Parts: sequence; structure tokens; C-alpha cells
Amino acid sequence: MKNHRWMKGVALGALGAVIGASTSYAQQLDVITVTAQKREQAITDVPIALTVVEGQTLDDFEINTLDDLQLSIPNFQVTQTGIGTQMYIRGIGTGNDPAFEQSVAQFIDGVSYGRARLIRAPFFDLERVEVLRGPQSVLFGKNTTGGALSLVTAGPTDEFEAGVSSTYLFDYEELTADAYVSGPITETLGGRVAIRYADSGGFVTNSNLGRDEPQREQFAIRGVLAFEPTANFDATLKVEHNTFDNTGREIEVVRDEATVGPTYAQALNAVGLTGGMTNTQFDFVRDGNSLEYSDNTVFNTTLTTNTDFDLGTLTTVTGYVTYDRNEFADLDFTNYYILTGLVEEEYEQFSQEVRFASREDQRLSWIVGGYFQDNTLTNGDVTGFGPAITNLGYAPIANVGLERAYEQEATAYAVFGEFNLDITERLRLIAGLRWTYEEKEASRQITATTAPDAFGAPLTTNPVAIAIVQGGLGVALNNPGAAGHDLNQSREEDRFTPAITLEFDASDNVMLFASYKEGFKGGGFDVRGNSTAFFEFDEETVTSYEAGLRADLWDGRAQFNATAYLAKYENLQISQFDGTIGFNVGNAGETEVSGIDMDGRIALTDSLSLAAGLSYLDFEYTDFRRGNCAFGQTPDGDVVNGVQLCDYTGRRGRFTPEWTGFARLDYVRPVSDRIDFVSTLNAGYTGEHNIHDNLDEAAVQDAYTLVDLRVGFESDRWDVALIGRNLLDEEILTFAANVPFASSVGANTWYAVPLRPQTFGIQGSVRF
Repeated sequence: MKNHRWMKGVALGALGAVIGASTSYAQQLDVITVTAQKREQAITDVPIALTVVEGQTLDDFEINTLDDLQLSIPNFQVTQTGIGTQMYIRGIGTGNDPAFEQSVAQFIDGVSYGRARLIRAPFFDLERVEVLRGPQSVLFGKNTTGGALSLVTAGPTDEFEAGVSSTYLFDYEELTADAYVSGPITETLGGRVAIRYADSGGFVTNSNLGRDEPQREQFAIRGVLAFEPTANFDATLKVEHNTFDNTGREIEVVRDEATVGPTYAQALNAVGLTGGMTNTQFDFVRDGNSLEYSDNTVFNTTLTTNTDFDLGTLTTVTGYVTYDRNEFADLDFTNYYILTGLVEEEYEQFSQEVRFASREDQRLSWIVGGYFQDNTLTNGDVTGFGPAITNLGYAPIANVGLERAYEQEATAYAVFGEFNLDITERLRLIAGLRWTYEEKEASRQITATTAPDAFGAPLTTNPVAIAIVQGGLGVALNNPGAAGHDLNQSREEDRFTPAITLEFDASDNVMLFASYKEGFKGGGFDVRGNSTAFFEFDEETVTSYEAGLRADLWDGRAQFNATAYLAKYENLQISQFDGTIGFNVGNAGETEVSGIDMDGRIALTDSLSLAAGLSYLDFEYTDFRRGNCAFGQTPDGDVVNGVQLCDYTGRRGRFTPEWTGFARLDYVRPVSDRIDFVSTLNAGYTGEHNIHDNLDEAAVQDAYTLVDLRVGFESDRWDVALIGRNLLDEEILTFAANVPFASSVGANTWYAVPLRPQTFGIQGSVRF
């Protein structure tokens, strides 16, 4: 890594300026306005555990994906895995399966983005991100058992504005460039166009291919038109096209432990695959011989209208989202062609929400509405067995491909209402109810073909190959003479999800609240499974209790929020690697999550402000006897499809650190009439937690603290700054799972996904 001692000196100097800041009288905090309850409210008036990250913060620290957002949000984790992306709040999230809708649902401008692939999409030109913890089952919908992320994009401005900005990170040759133009077009029409281009050179070295990975490239363009012909009506149309392509991946083998025989690296050498695995420690160096890629395109358009009447406001939100994904991945993590994955996925979604919100200046106010969504998912993948699998004793399946073809159509309808009653001047009751009906139909077929890296190849007729795939690898096939794997099923379900909240103003500046909520996420059908026995999985439900306070303190110069919670989940939807080439999808029986979230802001002086948060989490599987066993673990759970699994009851889940927290210091001081010195110091703490797909007890990521710093100068028209990310150069793994076939030689071998190490860069922007 390059020597950045001179930049560290700048960083330490800026930190000294922060610590030695002026002690002049502090100003009041700016009011943060959110729409967490589908109305514009001050954040301290919302009885929800809520964190807001504003657009300027996102830009300052080059936060372009949800992965980058973790630093500023306690109890929130996002990780890449071998085949997908996972997002967790309070330890609740959704595993690896393209058919899963997300327990932590993502909404952009009010439109649901419920698929894991959409979590990976970079974002830009945002007004703010609202992170809502716990189930949000009335106003946001059924798929929010763990929480909701609401991303609000920037809209047209009242006056002409334009700007360009760029960030360059030295270590990874990462360039991000943005531009926007915004303002009135006519007296009744405003517009905004924003463009993003980003290119990155990667931070993990593929020693076999001689390149850094993942190399990433993104291009996005968004246009927004805001039409307001009268004082009683407005309409906003947004259209966006986004492409993000990756070459290579940041996955490396970090453990290769022998138990009853050789290590996996030694075993590969012994069977003639010399140098198949050369690096088995965490050092940002990986093996791999496949030319991996992931090409993604997302298109969305949203039309939002508001019509004011004497009684209230009618709002409509019409959304259309589509994406396609083409991906090729090395799944054996060696320097030979043993196992690969080829994926083609397409998704199309249309949604329509209509809601009417009464005026708030009355004793009883309310919101009622209806929701419709229709979506189609098509997923095809080929698991390819390369020629080198012959050396592992599987010669009959060399150059064979397992082709899955999955299609799903789903439709959902909902009606909802929430009522806010002022019982007294200080006591309020908020009661809501949502009814959801959903139907799904899905089909899945798996066949063995004569090509390991192509779709539509002829079927194999080799009976030995078919026997090995079905008997040795546990994959049911639809080839002639095989067991048959051609499924087509449908399901329908409906559910009421109530929510009740009591608010009490203990004083003019302190609000107490307590709430009871229920939520559910619909069941569905497994894309990635190999067996025909468990194609369908059940719905996920939650019952949640929360209590807390919201306080404005010190004459508006400080705020403090605290929320204690207890949530009980049934049939939590999970997906776990089976140790060979597949994933098992199912439901955890019962899970209990409890803890407390605290955060606050304070204006220490006119120049210095502090924001901080701290969260405690207690997570326990209270009845889960169908977990996939970790390597070497003695099965002690239920017998499923003739195989005894492991009992996870009493254990913590993945990504469930006991303590998480963050702190942010902002310092602004004039150096002339037109120029300010600015600095921001961010620190995020995450306690130790398990990161393994099958909860291997050895896979514990130690506690770590991520520290970022931005130091620079700004005026009304320009700014320039130096940034440092992960200043302590913490070495962090975010996910781990076992390498396919390693267990066959008695080796406990893991691949893992690292977080990017320390980096420094420079930023600049100009506004017109």
C-alpha cells in the first residue's frame, strides 16, 4: 500500500482544530424533516426508531451504495455474498435467493424495490435516506418485518442551479463524477437532470490473473419534471436509467484447516491440480481463473401527484421498475476450472398506490389508501462442472452443466388506514390496519446438459453422470430416466396487520410513546434449491413492542431519542449453503429480538456540532431445529428429506453484534468573508459477531471501529477537500461460507468477503 503519511498529518491537524474549537454560544439545530409516516414531520415528532442521513453527508464521504451507508447507522449491516446481497437491521434480514422479498424493504420515492439485486444498485443525487427500524406494516406495506429504507431523490429547485463534482480515491484509482442542472422551465414547470459516472480499479489482487478486482463502472442518468399548474395540484415525473458493471469479485479464501486429512490446498496438489489454491489467509489477495463479470441495468419511472381538497390531500404514486442481470462467477475459488455459475435474471414490476390524507389541524386526522403491485421474475442459471473436476474423482460430470429455469408471477392487493386521535392536549392515539392479499405462481426445472457455461445446450444422456448428480450431489433432474424436476405450484394468502401507538407529551419538549405492531412477509417458491421436496416456503410474521422518547433539549440546541424494543418472529425465511453446490431455503421456527436504540444531536458551539448513536441488540433463535450444520458439527436437529440437520435453538444469528454505535463531529469556521474551513470526523463501532452462512463458531469477526475524515474549504460556489476512509486500516470480513468440495477431503475451508481497506482521496465541486 502506498505511503500516505503526509495525508495522515493533514488529518491529525484537522482533528486538532476540531478539539480546540471555539466555545462561543451554540446556535439551534436545523430541523430535520422526514416522511416516515407519509406526512412531512420533524424527526422528533415521529414515534419510530429512525436515522436520517442527509444528501450532503452522502456526497461528502462518497457514500454511493448501501454498503457504504453502514458507518452512520447503528444496527444496520449490508454484505455481499457469493451469489447475492444481504441487508440486516437489528439482526433481521433475508438470505440468498432471488425469489426472496426483503425483510428490510427498500423504497425509492415511495416505490418498493423489494429484490436483493436492487440493493446492489448505486445511488446518487439524493435529498436524504431515512432508515426505519422494526416492522412498518401499515403505511409501507407487508414486506417490512425488519425495517424500511426510504431513499428520497433530489427534485427541481425554485431557482436555477447547476453543479459538477468529482472524487478521486488514490489507492484504487476510483473516480466518481456527478453533474446536475435544476430550475424552472416555465412558471408552472420545473426540471432537474442529474448524471453520474463512476469507475474503480478494485482493492483485491487476483494473483493468477494479475489484476485488481472488482473493477467497477457505473453510468446513471435521471430526469425529473415537476408540474404545478395551480396551488391545489402538483405532479412529479421521474425517469432513471442506471447501469453498473463489475469485472471480478472481492472474494478470497481466508481459512483452510485440515481435520482428518490434508488441507484443501494440499489435496488439490496431491490430485494433480498443482497451485490450485495458493493463498488461504486474509490479505486482500485471491485465487481465481475465471473471467468473472456482472452486468446490471436498472430502469425506473415514477409519477407522483398531489391534489388538495378542503378535506385533505389525495396522493397517487405510480411506479415501474425493471432490471436485468447477466453474471458469470467462479464458484470454486481456485486457479482451475472446477465449478462456475452463469446467471441471467430479469425482473419487471408495476405498482400503484392511492392514499388520502386528511388535514392535520383537527382532533381526528387520518390516512386511508389502497395498493396494487404486479411483478414477474425470470431467473436462469447454469452451474458448470469444468474439466478439473475430473481430478476430484467426478470425471463423468466433467463439462456438464446443471441448468435451472425459474419463472414467477406475483400479484398483491392491499387497503390500509391509519387514524390519529387527540384524546387530550397531551395524549394521542395512533391506530392503523392493513389488509393484504397476495397470489404467486412459480415454476422450476433443472436439467443436466452437455455444456457447463451456456444456456440451452443438449441434455446429457450419460447415466453415470445423472447418477452422480442425483446421488452424490443431491440434485433432482428432469432428464429422461432421472427422478424428475419440473415443478409448477401456486399459493395465495391474505393477512391483517394492525399497529397501535400511544403518544404522550410529558412536556413541551419531550414526547413519550409506546407501540404494538404486527407484520408479515409473504411466502413463496425457492429459485436455488436442488431438491423437489421443499419448493415452497411459508410466510414470515412478527409481533413487535416498542417504547421510547423523543426530546428537544437545551433550547433547541440538542435532541435525544431512545427506543426500547421486543420483537418475536415466526417462520423467519432463511437460506443456507448446503456444503456442496446448493442452498437450502426454509423457515426458522421462532426468533426473539430485543434491545435499545439511542441517538442524538447537539450544537456544541456556533462552529461545532456532534451527532451520535448507540444500539444494544439481544438476538436468539428460540425454536430453530432446521439449521444447516457447520463443518464438523454433530447433527442434533430435525430430519428433513432424510437428512438430519442441526439445532440452532438458543444461538445468536449472523450479523447480530451486541453493541453498535457511531459518532460524527462537524466543524465549520470562517477563514475569510467568503471562505469557510470545514471538517467532519465520522466513527462507527461494530461489536464482534458471527459472519458464517452456517454459523460456524470459529467465524467471528472481531469488534472494529471505522473512522473517516473529511477536511477542506468551501464557499458558496465551490469546495475542495481531502478525505480519508477507514483511517485505522481495520481488516474486516463481512461474510463467510465454505468452499465447495473442500469438505470431501475433510478440510474446513472458507471463502469470505472483505471490506475495503484504508484509502485517501480528493474532492472538488463547482456550483453555478
